Amino acid sequence: MRGTLSNRLEFLMAEGFLHKKQYQNRPPRYEYRLTEKGLSLYPWALMLWQWESEWAPGDNALPTMLVHQGGNAHPLNPQCVCRHCRKPLHFDDVERVKVADVADTSDPKSLPESWGGQRRTRAKVSGDIDTSLAHVVDIIGDRWTTLVLAGSFVGLTRYDDFLNNLGIATNILADRLKILVDMKIFSRREYQVNPSRMEYLLTEKGKSLYPQTMTLRQWVLDVMPPLAHPYKLVHKSCGHDLEIDVVCGVCGKQPQIGKVRFDLD
Repeated sequence: MRGTLSNRLEFLMAEGFLHKKQYQNRPPRYEYRLTEKGLSLYPWALMLWQWESEWAPGDNALPTMLVHQGGNAHPLNPQCVCRHCRKPLHFDDVERVKVADVADTSDPKSLPESWGGQRRTRAKVSGDIDTSLAHVVDIIGDRWTTLVLAGSFVGLTRYDDFLNNLGIATNILADRLKILVDMKIFSRREYQVNPSRMEYLLTEKGKSLYPQTMTLRQWVLDVMPPLAHPYKLVHKSCGHDLEIDVVCGVCGKQPQIGKVRFDLD
């Protein structure tokens, strides 16, 4: 476990999310602090907490409330809203539109090839560590599970669609689809009787993962180099290209680190 932790910390430093600072000389001890790049993921962390609080089993160890401090402290219910019209984001309110001036090099439902690279096995969680976010990590902590979920967000529903677009091995795909059905992220529906064929549809629980997924997408758009793509996302409520902010559901302001605390009561 120490070796795994050390590797993860080194990776996060190499990618610019953490920096190391010595706080003790003998023996040398270090602490790891978030960089500006790491801090910029704070809205996504808030959305992870919000989803886990709403959908995880009742025995999770998360704080039951976030408090937004300021003039008048109040409960914080993080919401993902459109940056233009400020309406809360819902999966059914977003449309995928072709961009005319970008070369179309892929199928309308296909995903970037880089999404299907290194394979990872399903995460194992030791029984002696904090599992506060275990429910959501079971979904997004595995590359292939996340990829299948992302595929569903762009319209993939059938086994062959996932198989042909994601470049995923048949046994891994079957396992990840079963996981997502068991976790009630997908429901199964028969669309052909002989032979029997099933399609996998997002449940309301599955659709509720869309805002936190789009929060991470927005981080990529804001922080990473731009990447041309033949399709864009449009918020149907206002007609603008989809850009999002995470705001406090009570006051409408964007929560800042240092202005939010956990209420453990």
